[in-house]
Formats: sequence, structure tokens, C-alpha cells
Amino acid sequence: MRAFVAEHGFALERVSPLAIANAARVLKLDRKGRLERGCDADALVLPRDTLEIAHVFALGKPVVRDGELFFTENF
Repeated sequence: MRAFVAEHGFALERVSPLAIANAARVLKLDRKGRLERGCDADALVLPRDTLEIAHVFALGKPVVRDGELFFTENF
């Protein structure tokens, strides 16, 4: 995704569904790939200026905060 956005100028909101929602659909992961009621509440936060991982949430719980591993429980 970083190459499409940073090097080729694509909008992050146009590229992310290709990498996230479509991948979840192809892999038949029905509760992944979107933030909706009944889904797993996994999310990745990327600042637009760096596109480096800032925060990660898995099953709604913070796993990475400010780029650092925060929570190590198995899911």
C-alpha cells in the first residue's frame, strides 16, 4: 500500500480496500476486512505523512500504540 500511496500518488482510502476488504473476502474471513457490527474490530492506523504503523487494534483491543508493541495476549 505504501508504494501505491507514496510513490504513485493513489489516495489511501482507495488503496486500502484492495489490501484489506478484498483480501478478507477472497480468504472467506467473514468477520474481517471492515468495521461493522458483528465484525472483529481489527484496525490499523497509519499517519498520512509517513504511512508507518502507529496503532493496531485486534478484536477491539490495542496491540500497538505509537508504533510500539503494547499488548501480547494471544487471540
